[in-house]
Amino acid sequence: MSYAGMRSMGKSENISLKRCFGKRAAPRMQQGNNAHRLQIWTEQLGQSVIPFNDAQTESMANLLPLLLCGEQSAQLVFNQEIARLSANSVNQVTGANSHQLVLSLMEVESDECRHDIALQSVAEQLPEIDSVRKVQRLAKRFYSSLSRVNDYSQHFVRIAILDTCVTQIMQAFEQSHLGINHPFSQLCGLIKKDEAKHVYISRHHAIELGASHADFHQQQAFITQNLFQLLTSQGSAFEHMGICLDSLQQKLEEKWQ
Repeated sequence: MSYAGMRSMGKSENISLKRCFGKRAAPRMQQGNNAHRLQIWTEQLGQSVIPFNDAQTESMANLLPLLLCGEQSAQLVFNQEIARLSANSVNQVTGANSHQLVLSLMEVESDECRHDIALQSVAEQLPEIDSVRKVQRLAKRFYSSLSRVNDYSQHFVRIAILDTCVTQIMQAFEQSHLGINHPFSQLCGLIKKDEAKHVYISRHHAIELGASHADFHQQQAFITQNLFQLLTSQGSAFEHMGICLDSLQQKLEEKWQ
């Protein structure tokens, strides 16, 4: 039976992914044009059958677990930071408006939650693959490694660098073989806009916590190399979608220079 045929049989044959991190939640904030566009995408396109051919369906079934783990990890990171800052009255942040800071972090958390919901609506239309648990384990290992740092500033240095990478990955999906007008390409374009904003917020927060420009430089190679090691585990799926990981990694490494 073809993948298209499997999809037509209903959700009993489709992915029911165990979450990598945290519990499923609703966005705490709903503001901005992009948030509104994502809501519309989820309500309209996310509820209809998204057209993938058989090869694309198989590839996306391998790639969605990677993307979902990333969004869920981000939600957890920002949720924990909001709780930490609220509990400590933002004493560690010098010269920052504590209320505005928490609102900014809540905005990011809500964005990531919307991304999670939208991507899950795509995953629910895809067939389950035998290797999904292995893909999730690899992703969880990478995202968990980001928090193994000496202080909070270094953690958010890594988050800002990762968000820069994610922005480029979403752009690559937007320009993939699916075509710019494909519903999933449109979703990736919306996520890309949010991630670019998250780069600024995470970078600013890291600096407020005491990070230096040298800290960013020191972490760039670590994040890029380990992220692309994870992505390469699904290299054939990326290739089938028209995304060249080598070119993408080179583009990012040139950006860091």
